[in-house]
Amino acid sequence: MSSWKGKSKGTPLGYKIFIRIIQLFGVGFTYRILRFVVFYYYLFATTPKRNLRLFYSKVPGLNSAKISRIIRRNFNLLGESLVDRFAFLIGKGDKITYTEEGEKYLRDFAERKQPLILISAHIGNWEIAGNLLKKLDAKVNVVMFDGESEKLKKLLKNEVGESHFNIISIKPNDLSHIYQINNAIKSGEMVCIHGDRFIEGAKTIPTKLFGQPIDLPYGSFQIASRLKAHHCFIFAVKDGKYNYHFTSTQPELLNRPEQVAEKYVEVLEEKIKANPEQWFNYFPFFKENASQ
Repeated sequence: MSSWKGKSKGTPLGYKIFIRIIQLFGVGFTYRILRFVVFYYYLFATTPKRNLRLFYSKVPGLNSAKISRIIRRNFNLLGESLVDRFAFLIGKGDKITYTEEGEKYLRDFAERKQPLILISAHIGNWEIAGNLLKKLDAKVNVVMFDGESEKLKKLLKNEVGESHFNIISIKPNDLSHIYQINNAIKSGEMVCIHGDRFIEGAKTIPTKLFGQPIDLPYGSFQIASRLKAHHCFIFAVKDGKYNYHFTSTQPELLNRPEQVAEKYVEVLEEKIKANPEQWFNYFPFFKENASQ
């Protein structure tokens, strides 16, 4: 069960140190420094490693030895993705490039001022995916759980400036995000949302990934069907030292949340099989592995 607490585990001090290193020495040098930090975290991150191992055990074609190598690579790539994220935001991401597949679909909707729901997952670098959309002639809204502390938000704003997209926060016992999303759709804007995490107690859609039972957040897929807006699935996975491959499926208009979720799982399976080491959802995902 991919439930979580809606909070970031990063600390303001940790983020600030990395931002300073990137500003002073650039992305490549920060990667090298990062190896030591990642190795330390890898040694003591018992729960994330256990959850990853349980997850990878359900992915076809992965044996125990291969899983161990993938987990180690996973931690290194997570660190690099965080560096890339901040480098991109503070204007130090000149080395970061990307190739694309399906961007034309988004450009077409942007040019016609037609609303579009973009559904992603914690695989690859969703922050890079979101920021690549800034070149489109469209307002982009990103739906996030309001789990980061005000102190952290203030730090990010001071260090990297305003985001290239508008943040729609999901707050406990507050439905204001529903109205904001609805208004964004009515205004012909784009709305980005994750489909692979939910907070305990939220309504879910039962489905299967690699033939194993999982729950997905109902709201992420209800938005696309209830608001009668087209949706597509976007991802940005790293396929080189500094390069990302951005993909978007062709937008569809489906009537039921379950239909959207079914299509989502099909695409997600393909992405995971092609890029298992870039699965950055460290929470229990399959129902039988729901213990924290």
